[in-house]
Amino acid sequence: MRKAFLEFLVGRGSLAPQQVEQVRSILRGAPEPIGSIAFSYGMISGGDIDDILDEQQFSREPFGEIAIRKGLLTREQLETLLGVQQMRAATETAEALALSGLLPMDEVTRLLGRFLSECYGSAVCRPS
Repeated sequence: MRKAFLEFLVGRGSLAPQQVEQVRSILRGAPEPIGSIAFSYGMISGGDIDDILDEQQFSREPFGEIAIRKGLLTREQLETLLGVQQMRAATETAEALALSGLLPMDEVTRLLGRFLSECYGSAVCRPS
């Protein structure tokens, strides 16, 4: 979602292509894991996360798929968690743009809203 939001901004002329690397250097970490998001909403326990991560080391299966197979999450819950994860990644990108001074807060907020409304449910907003 970070990449899609940055491409959206460049495509709209709100951000110069050379500024993209500046933003990416600020956003070094990966998006918040879906297990962490699910835990924060009481959907799974810390023990569930440990079990899934242990199994994931051997199966290399995505976290959410293991959680579904174990009956801890439904497919609908996983899709919602992935959407929340993507929305948070775009929001972090917007924060970085405002805090770095590349875009004023009011403009980046407006653009984030437009981006989210345009991409919600589209393939653009799905993790790659």
